[in-house]
Amino acid sequence: MKKKTSRKKISIVKRISVTNIIVFLAVSLLSILGTLHLNLQYHINRDAQMMDVYISNTKNSVDNKLADMGRVSLIAFSDQKVQQILKGSDYTYKEERQNEEYLKNLYTSMISIRNDIRGIYMFNLKDMVFYSDVATPSLGLDWNVDAFFKDVKENSDSKTDISGCRLYMDGLPKGFRYTDSYTDNIFQTNNIYLVRPVRSFSPFEVIGYIALRTPIGELKNICDEYLEENISYFVTDEKNQIACCSKQEIIGENLETYNPELMKKITGKKGSFSIRADGRKYLCSYQRSDYSNMLFVTAKSYGAIRAETYELLSWCVVWALFCSAIVLLSVFTLTRKNLKRLTDFSVDIQNFQPDDLTRHYEVGDMDEVGVLKDSFNKMIERINHLVISEYQARDQLQKAEISEQKMAMLYLKQQINPHFLYNTLDMIRMKAAINKDREVSEMLMKMVKFYRLSTRVYSSMVTVQKEVEMLEAYMSLMCYRYSDLKYQTNIAPNVMDWEIPNFILQPLMENCLLHGLKDRRYSGTVTLQIEENWEKGHWLSIWIIDDGIGISEEKLEELNTYSKEDSESLYRTQLQRQGEATHLGVVNVISRLKLYYQENCRISYFRNKAGGTSVNIQIKTERE
Repeated sequence: MKKKTSRKKISIVKRISVTNIIVFLAVSLLSILGTLHLNLQYHINRDAQMMDVYISNTKNSVDNKLADMGRVSLIAFSDQKVQQILKGSDYTYKEERQNEEYLKNLYTSMISIRNDIRGIYMFNLKDMVFYSDVATPSLGLDWNVDAFFKDVKENSDSKTDISGCRLYMDGLPKGFRYTDSYTDNIFQTNNIYLVRPVRSFSPFEVIGYIALRTPIGELKNICDEYLEENISYFVTDEKNQIACCSKQEIIGENLETYNPELMKKITGKKGSFSIRADGRKYLCSYQRSDYSNMLFVTAKSYGAIRAETYELLSWCVVWALFCSAIVLLSVFTLTRKNLKRLTDFSVDIQNFQPDDLTRHYEVGDMDEVGVLKDSFNKMIERINHLVISEYQARDQLQKAEISEQKMAMLYLKQQINPHFLYNTLDMIRMKAAINKDREVSEMLMKMVKFYRLSTRVYSSMVTVQKEVEMLEAYMSLMCYRYSDLKYQTNIAPNVMDWEIPNFILQPLMENCLLHGLKDRRYSGTVTLQIEENWEKGHWLSIWIIDDGIGISEEKLEELNTYSKEDSESLYRTQLQRQGEATHLGVVNVISRLKLYYQENCRISYFRNKAGGTSVNIQIKTERE
């Protein structure tokens, strides 16, 4: 018994409506995602550009500030009195006070009009001879600044050259005692120092050092001036020592030690990259100053960048939902109205019975539904006029045509020119009378071999080697008969085991003799050439060439026309020419090849330039 299956029926109106709204939602979702992606990429590019601008402005301001500070130290070179103070030694107490007063008047006025230089320290080759510090630190009578002097001399030959000065980062000068309110501020206790070796004019040699100090608070003020919210930064010296940072607790650390992964991504003078740190992903930009060799790095989290796009996301979602509701209502209403004729026709067809073959529907408008009704009416008319006997007659006709083709194949394989048999036997008789029995025996052997190979009716396909052996036997007999006839072969060894239809070459070889060499008393050469041809696939190429009288243009065109016809047309031509001798063998050969290979074979005739005719057979196979 057939099981009854209950399937919930969904109308085409609902399906189209649901499909349209799904497509609309998918397109809307993709549009929203695409918009968000482009907007996020825009913010990333914008922030990267803004950070580059921020770094450039900060870097230029810092470089200008350092250049201005460096020019202050040039006084030690240009003032002759300063040169004498640094060169001299064994000053009396009074002379030392006078020197100190002179240097104080010289430099204090410059410091008072600036808020960046907080301390000036001058040394000869042995000790500090003058200092001026706005923080007024206390200094013992023993001038305990040896460690500070050592740092100044060691850093005076660093790589960075700022207006002739060398830059390094360090704490407050060693040996000085500052107030607690000053030392508690990390932006005061960490400083940038500019050190200039002072040289005499003659001889040109180092006679002392001058050091300028500015707290990193000045650097922080410059960085904060251009800094945007949600952006953190690092500023390091040439040794990657963190001079200033948005995180105060890491000031003074080495950036390579603090974040080696970040330093690996800094490979040039400037650039941008992404990095993950503290469980978050950051967009970073960096630039290294060509003037001070200081490194400026900014970072902004991707979370902060995405937060800027959330407002756009909420508006997109609300708008998509609103549009989806409008589209769903509109699509459902319009679809139901436009498809009413189709739904009515569907219900009518669903109740169609065999007795309704005479039913005829009103077509109405020739839209898709009208075309469907019209096609249904035509189908009913064709069914009513269908006659089963007509199909039976066509089936019988097809079977008869197949039988005729099979008989034609068997007929061709049995067909041998009787004149050849009579003439050969007559030739054997004459030879027997003239010669000894040995030559007659050889001729009989060739003849037996030819008949044995050519009459293999049970095998429709043979190897190239078998077909060549049969042709050699045939041509040997012909060469015995006609002493001026020559036969030669040029066959590639690797084609001998290819399979081809039986007895397709002998009729073509016989045509060469009858139509090409007969009028020349069979004086000439027939050549058989077989090779592989890799042109546009794997083809077997067979050439039969004679140097006879040639062929006319009319015959050449007629023979080449046969190759263009299909197997059924050739079969009809063969039946019409059963009583004629003209081209019957050629038609049979082409008909058989077409029957076996359809479009995968070509037979072409050519006129040789040196005289004679060539026929070429091309067979495409699936052989690897």
